[in-house]
Amino acid sequence: MKAILTIVAAVALGVALGIASAWEAVESARPVDTIRIGVWEARPSAGTEEADPYSRAWLARTGELPLGSGEGLQLTAVHDENGMSLRGGCAYRLVGRTPPARLWTVAVEGTDGDPLAGRPGSRALGSDAILRSPDGAFTIHLAPEPRPGNWLSSRHSGPLRLVIRLYDTTARTVTGVTSFAMPDILPEGCP
Repeated sequence: MKAILTIVAAVALGVALGIASAWEAVESARPVDTIRIGVWEARPSAGTEEADPYSRAWLARTGELPLGSGEGLQLTAVHDENGMSLRGGCAYRLVGRTPPARLWTVAVEGTDGDPLAGRPGSRALGSDAILRSPDGAFTIHLAPEPRPGNWLSSRHSGPLRLVIRLYDTTARTVTGVTSFAMPDILPEGCP
C-alpha cells in the first residue's frame, strides 16, 4: 500500500510540476527563443515554422502578430541603458544605428503593445524621413514636449516600450557570430 501511495504522489508531483513549468513558459514576458542585443530583445523565429511550442503558445495568448521570416524583424526595449523602465513623461535619447534594412520604423507603444491613443505628438518615425549625421548615425529624442530634430512623444502616464521594426533585413538570421548594433537609449531625466 505504501508503494502505491509513493507512486501516486510521484505522478501527482510530476504532473503538477509539468503544468506549472508550461504555465510559466507561456505566461513569461520573455519567450524561450528571445535574443538580446543590449537593451533590445527580438524573437527571430517568431512567425516561422521553427518557432518552439512555448513561443507559439505565448503568441496565441498575447494575440501579437509577428513579422514573417520574409518580412523582417521586430525588436523591443522596455529599459534604458541604466536598466530603468522606460516611463511616460521622461526624456530619453536614442543614439546610434540600426542593422541594415530596406526600411525601418521606430514607434512608442504601451508595454502591452497597444498604441498610445488620445495623446498629441508623433508616436512613430521611419528611416525614410529621419535626419542623420554624415556618418549615417542618428539621434532621436523621446520626450513629452517637442524637440528639434527627430522627436517622438513620450507624453503618457505609464510605462512605455520602444519598438523597432526592420523590414527586408538580413538581421533575422542570427548566429553565434552575428553581431549588429542597435541604438542606445540614454536617459535624460524625468520631471
